[in-house]
Amino acid sequence: MMKVVIFLVTALGNIGIGIILFFFLLLSLNGYSEKQAEAGLILFIIWVLFFSAAVAVCAVLSASFLTIKKSLNWIAASLVSILIFVVIGAILNFVGTVAAIVLTEALR
Repeated sequence: MMKVVIFLVTALGNIGIGIILFFFLLLSLNGYSEKQAEAGLILFIIWVLFFSAAVAVCAVLSASFLTIKKSLNWIAASLVSILIFVVIGAILNFVGTVAAIVLTEALR
């Protein structure tokens, strides 16, 4: 049950950050036509969903590792894993924003 909670909190946190970055991406793509910006927007959406799921799985594995190998209780291991992997996911989502902008500019 705890693994599901860790996965959901981490994934939803990263998706929330992705939504905020999506609005910044829309602002940065202002001036492009819909056809020009479409590839970048699709790339960003797929990027956020993929990396949100990936870091959520890593958070679950990390919590399990901290519990077994480092003898932390589940609550401490969960908090540490969630915080670390939400930050990593936010950095990856920002990289996805930059990648979407670069792709849109390259296809212009």
